[in-house]
Amino acid sequence: MARGAQPLLALAVAVRDGPRAAADRRRALVSAVRVRPARLEEAAILAEMANDLNDHVGIHGRPFTAERVRTDGFGAPAAFTPLVADLDGAVAGYAFFTLGYNTDIAARAMWLHDIFVKPAARGRGVGRALMAAVAAETLRLGGRSLEWGVHSANAGALEFYRRLGAAGGEARIMGLAGERLRALASGARSDSAAS
Repeated sequence: MARGAQPLLALAVAVRDGPRAAADRRRALVSAVRVRPARLEEAAILAEMANDLNDHVGIHGRPFTAERVRTDGFGAPAAFTPLVADLDGAVAGYAFFTLGYNTDIAARAMWLHDIFVKPAARGRGVGRALMAAVAAETLRLGGRSLEWGVHSANAGALEFYRRLGAAGGEARIMGLAGERLRALASGARSDSAAS
């Protein structure tokens, strides 16, 4: 079947069976997915998927290595928390997230750095299961919001987030890295210099 015909088929099934049957099928898909904390020995597969995500959104280079994931995802202190989703006995996707703070609402907030589902596992509830797990962890840690950035050209991700009920704003994520970060930092004054 052509890829474009799949949504029509899903819609036709939902109309024929009703919204409850369609919701039951979605729950069954998600229940086949097992989300769990990533293990240190999975650092290489996490690095591979993180680099695949960069490729998917047009970021050139493959900066992730197994060592980088081990250091930043499992080190003390960890820079992010990694979750993986298992489907059919294999890792099918991951999420990296960090607890932070949302000054707009004066509350703890979870920042979702990355979510990625392998192409062969897309449409099988993996992304929804990962997002649900990160949302549950947000609430468990006292967070009041879950936030993330998305590349404007990533139409599939935008539609996925809309289906989850996410609302977009007009904010843009900006940053400095490399030489530009060092140049700005070189202008900082230490506490002793300021006194």
